[in-house]
Order: sequence, then C-alpha cells, then structure tokens
Amino acid sequence: MAARQGIRANLIRTLGFFRKEIFSVFRQPRLLLTLIVGPFLILLIFGLGYRQTPPPFRTLLVVGSDQAQLVADRQDLSEAFGDAIDLRGTSTDAAEARNQLAEGDLDLVIIAPEDPMSALDSGERATFTVVHGEVDPVIRANISLVARLSVDEINRRVLADVVDVAQDESEELEALLAEMETVSSQMVTALEEGDQAAARDATASLRQDLEAADTATGQSNDMYASVSRSLGAEEDELFSTLEDHISQAESEDPDAALEGARAFEERVGEVRTQVERAQGLDPTVLVSPFAAEVEQVNEVSTQPAIFYSPATLVVLLQHLALTFAALSLVRERQLGLTEVFRASPLGSGEVLTGKYLGFGSLSLVVAGGLTAAMLAFGVEVQGSWPMYGLVMVLLVVASLGLGFLLSGLSKTDSQAIQYAMIALLLTIFFTGFVLPLDQLAAPVQVVSYIIPATYGIQALHDIIFRGVAVEPVILAGLLGYALVMAIGAWWVVRRDVDSVGQRLSN
Repeated sequence: MAARQGIRANLIRTLGFFRKEIFSVFRQPRLLLTLIVGPFLILLIFGLGYRQTPPPFRTLLVVGSDQAQLVADRQDLSEAFGDAIDLRGTSTDAAEARNQLAEGDLDLVIIAPEDPMSALDSGERATFTVVHGEVDPVIRANISLVARLSVDEINRRVLADVVDVAQDESEELEALLAEMETVSSQMVTALEEGDQAAARDATASLRQDLEAADTATGQSNDMYASVSRSLGAEEDELFSTLEDHISQAESEDPDAALEGARAFEERVGEVRTQVERAQGLDPTVLVSPFAAEVEQVNEVSTQPAIFYSPATLVVLLQHLALTFAALSLVRERQLGLTEVFRASPLGSGEVLTGKYLGFGSLSLVVAGGLTAAMLAFGVEVQGSWPMYGLVMVLLVVASLGLGFLLSGLSKTDSQAIQYAMIALLLTIFFTGFVLPLDQLAAPVQVVSYIIPATYGIQALHDIIFRGVAVEPVILAGLLGYALVMAIGAWWVVRRDVDSVGQRLSN
C-alpha cells in the first residue's frame, strides 16, 4: 500500500510539473507567437516564395561592325543560348555594354570573337567572352555552366551546317555509285562469259569512277567515316575495300578475278545503301547522335520547395524544443524556484520528467501542424507513418535534452538564447540542410553528428522520399543521442538542486 501511494505521489508531482510548464508557455504570448506561430509562417513563406527556376540572365551580345550575320541571326542565337539567357539585343560598343553591366542594367555581356575565321585558320578556337559581376559562388557556377552549354550548342549548329553541306555533296557520290553498280554487274557478267576485253574495259571505267568519287566527295567520305568511328564501328572508309576488290578483279587468275568482281559488286551496293541512309539523316542527329534521359526509381517531385520541406520541419522543430528547454532552467534559477524544489518532496527525476512531458507535448503538437502544412504543399510520405512518428518523438526528446544541457551552461536568459542561436547556425550549415554531408570534410562531419537535426533530416529523407526503412545506424544514433542528452539533463537538474542545498546548509 505504501509503495502504491509513493508511485501515486510521484505521478502527481510529475504531472503537476507538466502542467506548470504548459501554463508557463501560454502565459507568455510573445514566446508562443515566436516559437510556435513563427515556424508555420516560415514554412509557408518558404513554400510559396521559392522559385524552382532562377530568372534568366539579362544579356547583351557585343559583335564587331563587320559581323552583320550575327546580328541577323539574333533569333537563332537566342535559341542557341537557351532559356537561361534573355538576349536583350546586340551592340558594337563593348565599353558601353560593360558600363550597363556595372550599373546593374545587365547581368551578362557576351562578346563575340572579332575574327573567328582567322583564329580557325591558325588552328585556334574562336572564343566568346562572357563578362559578369556576380559575387555569389552558386550563381557564378551557374553562369559558367550556361556559357559552356551555350557554346556547345553553337558548335553543334556549326557542325550541323558542315554536315548539311556534306550531305548535299554526297548527291554526286550517289550518282557515281549507281553508275559503278551498273558497271560492276557488267564486269561480273564479262568474267563469267570469259570476255577479258569487256572485263578490262569495265575495270578501267570503275577505276575512273573511283578516282572521281574520291576526289569530288572527299569531305563526305571523311565525314561518314568519322561518324562510323564515333559510333563504335570499325574504321572502314567508303572506298578502301573497293580499291582492294578492283585490284583482285584485275588478277590473271580467272577464278580470283571473278571472286574480286563479285565482291566489288556486293560492296558497292552496301556503300550505296550506306550513303542513302546517311543522306536521309537529320544533320543535328549526325553531330549529336546520343541523347541522355534521366530516370529515377521513385516518384518524388523535383521541386526544391518539396525537397527542402522535411529538412525545414526538422530544423524548426529542433530550434523550438531546444529554446523551450534552454530557457526553462535559467528562468527557474532567476525566479528562485530551485529553492522551492529543494524544500519540496520533488525529486530531480520528477522535475525532469515533467519538463520533458510538458515541452515535448507542445513540440509534438507543433510537429503535427508543420506536417499538415508540409502535406498541403504537396509532399507525399512514401514510407511508414509509425516510423515517421517515432523519429519525431526521438528528435524532440534529443532536442529537449540538448536544450537542458545548454541551460545548465547559461546564467541568464540572454545567454541561453545566444546558445540556442549558435545551435541554429550549426544546424543550418552542418546538418545537410543547405549542402549534402558528403561535401563536408570527414573531420568536420563530426560536428554534424553532435546536432539532432542531422539524424532527423536523414531519417525523414528515407521515410518521405525513398519510402524505405530508416537506416539502423541513423535510428540508433538518434536514440543514443536522446539517451545521452537525457542523462546530461538529469545531471544539470540534480546539480542545481544540490547547489541550492549546499547554500542553505551554509
């Protein structure tokens, strides 16, 4: 009976502390507005205000006075530069364009090469110069990427024009091949009938056609051979094997000559088919025969606002719970409540349990509201909801423990708030919220794993986006972190109570 009454008394004292912490929060409307309503507004503004696609760069193209063709092809250049560049016009005054850039009227100035043909004749590349004044490293990297992609597209268009010319040239080649196909058939017939004179005439005619084809269509020949090699085919120029077969057809051995003639006839038919097929191809396909297609194994939206929503929820929830806990013990010391606890039958465990229940309940209510807001933005939870709830509980417990530990290091409210803000800054930069953890050096990643949000962000990514079970090491890490912080928080409360006892005894 006595043991039951003791448990009942412990429960009553614990729940009394739980009620005290709840009421203490609601008696501070500004704190309630800042720490509870604030996270909802932050998530709402973030979701509604984030633009997935950055605005195009306002760009002016500077060309030479004798480069009228570039000015005439402005629409073609706009398509080559892509949607990332808003081509505002062209100019021949580079100094004026740079002034507009310095005044903020432009984002980029692209200066075309003055004499591209001279550079090409010298065996050098003609260079487009991209001038900008950005200081943000992310935007600068984006500008470099846009510049490379734009020049690659211009290069593809130039090559497509070359291929188009080669295809026009190959029409003459097709006529010569048709003639060679007819003559080779006559050569085979003559050799089969033993008419050596007719065979010699056919061979001479074929040699003339081969020479004419090789001379007149060298560009086509080289182009088709290069495409074949680029696509992984064996190096086999159009006319090399034909030369070998015609030489064999001139052999004194009738059987060898007939075999060479038949091989020539077969090969010339294959070459003609190959040329006809190449003629029908789109020049842009020939210069860019391969394309990339990205396939993902899940159905997660690629919108940044959706991807960052779980991490934002974790960061806000950690900061909320940590701040509640960090201010709690400091306030009690300042108000002299620790002396009251010392004189009462309250134990350190009951005090700490009541605080965990009070602040934990408030934090989980906020977590539910943030989750509802996240779902309203279009985030779909692919994995287990019970696992999601477990991660939320462990995250709140770990954050409260860290807050109590920081509260033990603080002597005033302002110090507690400063420690909470330092923890928030660490959370933003070292938890994978802004940059993936893989981009941090291994020694620096140690800092990441002394912050609860690191475990929470990785766990929610597994649950929400990948739809898989949380990695055991992450779940065990978060559980272990919560236990260690709980022990640390108990030590802080016990220290405060003991210090009061020492002062009273003295």
